[in-house]
Amino acid sequence: MKNARWTMVSAYVLGAAAFFGGTGLMVSSGWLITMAATHPPVLTLSVAIVLVRFFGISRSVSRYFERLISHKAVFIRLTELRVQLFHKLSQKSVAFARDLNSGAMVKKIVDDVERAQEYQLRITLPHISAWIALLSGALVGWVLRPQSAYITIATSIILLYPLPQAIKKVCEKSAREIETLESKYASLLSRLTFGITEAKIYGYLENMQSETHVFEADIKGRELKLITKIKHLQTIGSLITASSLVALATLAYLNKSEKNIPNVQVTMLIFLPLVMYEAVAAWYPNLFNAGKLLTAQDAIQDVMNQETPQMRVKKNFSNSATSITLDSVRVSWGQEFMSPISFNLQLGESIVMRGRSGSGKSTLAMGLIGALEYSGSIRINDVELGEIENLHEVLVGTVQQSHIFNTSIRENLKIGLQEATDDELRAVMKVVELDDLISEERGGLDAVIGSYGRAISGGESKRINLARALLSKAPILVLDEPTEHLNEELAARIESKVMHMCRSKILIVITHSGWQDVSRTLEIKR
Repeated sequence: MKNARWTMVSAYVLGAAAFFGGTGLMVSSGWLITMAATHPPVLTLSVAIVLVRFFGISRSVSRYFERLISHKAVFIRLTELRVQLFHKLSQKSVAFARDLNSGAMVKKIVDDVERAQEYQLRITLPHISAWIALLSGALVGWVLRPQSAYITIATSIILLYPLPQAIKKVCEKSAREIETLESKYASLLSRLTFGITEAKIYGYLENMQSETHVFEADIKGRELKLITKIKHLQTIGSLITASSLVALATLAYLNKSEKNIPNVQVTMLIFLPLVMYEAVAAWYPNLFNAGKLLTAQDAIQDVMNQETPQMRVKKNFSNSATSITLDSVRVSWGQEFMSPISFNLQLGESIVMRGRSGSGKSTLAMGLIGALEYSGSIRINDVELGEIENLHEVLVGTVQQSHIFNTSIRENLKIGLQEATDDELRAVMKVVELDDLISEERGGLDAVIGSYGRAISGGESKRINLARALLSKAPILVLDEPTEHLNEELAARIESKVMHMCRSKILIVITHSGWQDVSRTLEIKR
């Protein structure tokens, strides 16, 4: 962090040097042109020629290295922030993702992170460079004619403090409101995209679209109002710089008339304001939209400041799991609603957990596989589940909304066991009665499924996820509605095969139907 701070200081100095180089280039060029008009000896012009070259080259070199250094520093910080944000999010349970709308979360992770870092690059850096450049320009004017300092310093103070404060007061609130609306608009678009099929079926698609149109119109209206405010403020800034030019030209005229100052000083006094305020011209356009950048900073900071659950000290589970014990376990998405669950299972035993819709069956499954926080105790061989680092080697399971990746059937299955052979894959597909899906005429195990591959039904998707879990060598299996979407006969056959295959494991099945051959049953209640 200390190195990054000094890197940005170097960028500030180089940015100011680039603007100062522009001022020096214009002033020395004016001196050279004016003096050349009097046809002096070449030696008289040689210094000015060297200065023109020096300032011209230094301006380009300073700008190049300022951009290189500042952007490198910002990109390094951007990477660090993304890593910190990812680490912060990864420490939270999946309940956190549900609490935040997906569209807004995507915007935070992608758009807001970049905007948060742009503030330093587009506001802070030009601001400091403008201060240095304007004060340097005022110093040049004072060297030319001390009286010019009254004009240049007064103008610089107005451009560097009162006017930016006015811009902040007028524009920042509007820009923040627009940024907030854009986040809501992103969330609305996300909901519309994922729910478009249901919206079309049940006839409320037009209502959702009209809601987006209202947001679009609101954002557009606010943007137009902001542009109008910006136009007025830009006019004020232009009038201030123009008045400085007129004042310096008047000063030069009066000094020429009364004191007969050299023509070169007249030219340099007139040229000075033409380049002196270049730094302000580069700073103001970003300042008008600073509210958006600040809102992005606040949004990222809110996520970073949120408390994360106290991380337990985790260790690898090296023994073979022989039992699992639940003692007054409650799993929730932030608000507890289910009754405490208690049971004990030994290796080779199984249990079916039933309950009404909404009783917490799938929520319990998420807690058992370590995806949600829980209260009470879940112990495997007297080791708390939350303290096991390599939980995937001890306990695996299926969840109600498992994902099918857009890749081959082979790769989708090998998630359960990376070293699985093709024979093992075919065997487990036979257990879930999907061996016809991998027939040679249909592409075999190399057939691509998923969003952009071969379409598969809900029942097939469920069985592929079940096959993944069955492939795993983990001794404890948690299956959430594994035979959902299947007809009774097919479900019964698969249940029998799964029971036989898991006879030497601990099997926990969470369902509302079927699995009648399992000896133990537990009712889940709210």
